[in-house]
Amino acid sequence: MTQTLVRPEAEIGTGPVPVLIVSDEERRRLAMAGPLGKRLLFYDRIELLSRRLEGEGIAAVVIETRDADGFPVPAAIRRWVERNGRALVVVWTAGGDAALREILDLTAAGADVRLVLRRRDDLGVVLDRLLTPVSRPHPGAVPALLRGVVLAAPVSIQPELTLGAYHAWPHPSVQAWAESLRVTRQALNARLGAAHYASASVVLDSFSAAEIAIRCSLGTRLKHVAAAMGRLDDRSLRRRLRVLGCKPEQLRDEADFRALIPRIVEVVRPGQGSRSDGQA
Repeated sequence: MTQTLVRPEAEIGTGPVPVLIVSDEERRRLAMAGPLGKRLLFYDRIELLSRRLEGEGIAAVVIETRDADGFPVPAAIRRWVERNGRALVVVWTAGGDAALREILDLTAAGADVRLVLRRRDDLGVVLDRLLTPVSRPHPGAVPALLRGVVLAAPVSIQPELTLGAYHAWPHPSVQAWAESLRVTRQALNARLGAAHYASASVVLDSFSAAEIAIRCSLGTRLKHVAAAMGRLDDRSLRRRLRVLGCKPEQLRDEADFRALIPRIVEVVRPGQGSRSDGQA
C-alpha cells in the first residue's frame, strides 16, 4: 500500500513542463510516456530553458544540474524559483556533492525540490506520479528537514544530510543512504562523526520520525502510515516519535510538526541544537 499525501492548495495544472535533459535516449523515452509526454518541452541548454520559463502556465520544471555546455542549471533558474513560490522543480541527478549543494540552494529560494536519483529511480515513473494528479503530492518532511536541519548544519556535511532526508521515506535504510553516496556504512558514520553528528542510524531514524510526524499532522492515521512503510503494526513508529518527545495524538496540524524541528536538530547533533533557530 502506498499512502499518497496531497497539498490541496498546490495545483499541478495541465500546463507545459519544460525539461532540460541532455541525454537524447532519456528524452525519447520520456516523450513516449503517454499523455504526459505531450506536455514535456525538451531543451538541452539553459538559455533555451530560461526563455521558456518566462512564459505563463508552467506546471513544473525538470532539470539536470548541468546543461549540454556544462553550465549549472540550478543557479540559472534560481530567480524564476524566487518569483514562483513553491515552484515544483524535479532534479534528475547522480547525487554528487555539487548537485546536492545546488538543490539546497533552490530549497532555500523556496522551491519544492523533488530529487530523482539516476541509480535508484525511474524518472518517467516519478514524473507520472508527480504531474498526473490534479493536486501535487505532498513533499512530506523533506522541505522542513532541508531548511530547518540541513541548512543549519556545517557545509561540510550538508550533502550527506541532504541525501539522508530524501532516503527517510518510505523505507529508510542506512545501507541505501550510504550506497547513494558511494561509501560504506562505516565511512558514512565516520563523516557524520567528524562533523559531531550522531550515527547514521540515529540520524535516519530521526528523519524517518519527521516523515511519520508530518503525515500524522496532516490527518493520516498511524496504522496507515505504518502500512505505507511496509510495517505490520505501528509500534516501531510510536517508538521513533517518542525520541522526538511526542505522540501521534499530539500532532494536530503542521504547526505541531514544525515545533519538532529543534528537537530533531538536538537529536542528530547532540549539544549543538541550540545553535539552530529551527525554522522550517
